[in-house]
Amino acid sequence: MKKVFPVFLLLAAILFGGCSQKFQRGVKDFQSKWVGLKRKVTVYSASGEPVRTYEGRIDIEPTEYGNKIKFAHDGNMVLIFNMGVVVEELE
Repeated sequence: MKKVFPVFLLLAAILFGGCSQKFQRGVKDFQSKWVGLKRKVTVYSASGEPVRTYEGRIDIEPTEYGNKIKFAHDGNMVLIFNMGVVVEELE
């Protein structure tokens, strides 16, 4: 019985460690969807030069296709087609 207890604790730590990250990810997803996260979105041209930068509480909506990004910024819906986009989460 005494040897089983440390093994159980080790197993529990491994399981809850993974669940903790999954839980934190779920909280982050919820916050992103309902409040928006403080983010910086930079749109790049085909030559790699920055075209426009958006910063603030931004909720990015996933799309079915990789050639479109859709997000809300300052109450306006922004749609970007066929452009390079980098999204950074700010602290």
